[in-house]
Amino acid sequence: MALAAFVVVLAGRLRVAAAHIAELRDQRDRDLETISKSREEALRMSTIADELQRVQTALNDAQAALAAMRAERDSALREAAAAQRQRHAFLAGLAHDLRNPLAPLANGIELLRLTDNDPAGRLRTRGIMERQVGHLMRIAEELSDLARLSGTHATLHRAPFELHTLLEELSARLAPALQTQAMSLELVPELGAPARLHGDAQRIGQAVSHLVNDIARHTERGSTIRLVAHVEEQTLALSIATAADANESNAEAPPSLESVDVATLGLGVALALELATLHGGSLTGQRPPGARRARFVMTLPVDAEYPSAAVPASAAPGMPVNGEAALSVLLADDNVDFSHSFGTMLELMGHRVERVHDGLAAVASIVGSPPDIAFVDIGMPSLDGVETVRRVRGQGNTQDVVLVAVTGRGGAEDRARAAEAGFDRYLVKPFAMQDVRDALAAAQAVRSGGTPHASGGFASTRTA
Repeated sequence: MALAAFVVVLAGRLRVAAAHIAELRDQRDRDLETISKSREEALRMSTIADELQRVQTALNDAQAALAAMRAERDSALREAAAAQRQRHAFLAGLAHDLRNPLAPLANGIELLRLTDNDPAGRLRTRGIMERQVGHLMRIAEELSDLARLSGTHATLHRAPFELHTLLEELSARLAPALQTQAMSLELVPELGAPARLHGDAQRIGQAVSHLVNDIARHTERGSTIRLVAHVEEQTLALSIATAADANESNAEAPPSLESVDVATLGLGVALALELATLHGGSLTGQRPPGARRARFVMTLPVDAEYPSAAVPASAAPGMPVNGEAALSVLLADDNVDFSHSFGTMLELMGHRVERVHDGLAAVASIVGSPPDIAFVDIGMPSLDGVETVRRVRGQGNTQDVVLVAVTGRGGAEDRARAAEAGFDRYLVKPFAMQDVRDALAAAQAVRSGGTPHASGGFASTRTA
């Protein structure tokens, strides 16, 4: 009986154990299924993460490419805007260069009308007109030259040459023209090893000649223009400036000089820039504030394959004009031909004319003995016309002087600067005689107690 009871109990326990084992197996299967699902989910999430990473990488690349495109676009826009400003400035400079000879020509035509019975006067006038036609022909040649050099057919005749020989020949060639303005050209011995270059010597000489001429046009009589050559490693730096502006140490320019875009300084300087660039060099410029003259630095590569050996006016009383009293006139302009032709016209009209050729002399004359009217060139040496008038207007005895700006530039910004400085009128070369008569009438009105011009505002004629 005991054995039967034990068997019954054991069988019951085996059934319980079998049921528990079955439950454990079911739980194991469920756990395995859960683990499998979790593994699949983990794999799926890993795939999604990888895909997201790839998408993020692609997005970052796209953003970087977009930023690069924007930067390239902005750079292109800035370059286009700079080129547009340079083009406008160059065209304004070209207009100025053209108007300078055109003004004496226009004056000459008027003089020929006024000097029918004066053979000597007509002969002088013809000489002026012939010189100015020569200037126009030179401008046309420079324009053609610049177009040719800027195109695809630029030709340079390269050969080795010594710099000092080129500069000495250039100095001898420029001396007569400089002497007419009581100027001199000083060659400073080369600092460092004497330079031997490999290029078109005639073209390099042409470039330096243009730079010297530009400085001579915009500086006062009697100045010394200095050429300083400095050679360092394989680069020549040629400094061209007045003795006052020259930087003999070849260090950085003095703080008083401000940078200027040489491509906007007129045909000759633009041509020099193109020639320097074609030779693998550069051209930079600085100038004193308020002045037109510049200090140029041209760099050119020294050819290492060819090492160099060591190498050592007076005023005349006038008659009344149309019954009106003659005016005292100051004519301030550094263009001698223009001063002569325009001043002679005013004298033939019966006015008393004093001529000066730079800004400092104009200030001294106007303040010392105020004229009725002063025609003041904007682009004078020592002081430009704007700074000249600013100084004049600061004196108490000049309020009745009619100040007329005379210039080859007719832009709105130029007019605004002239008006702000204190000019009463603005004439752009070559101007019509009616404009001159209107300005003279304004001076007559001031003498009679009126204002410089009827409207009371800034009067100007001709646009750029």
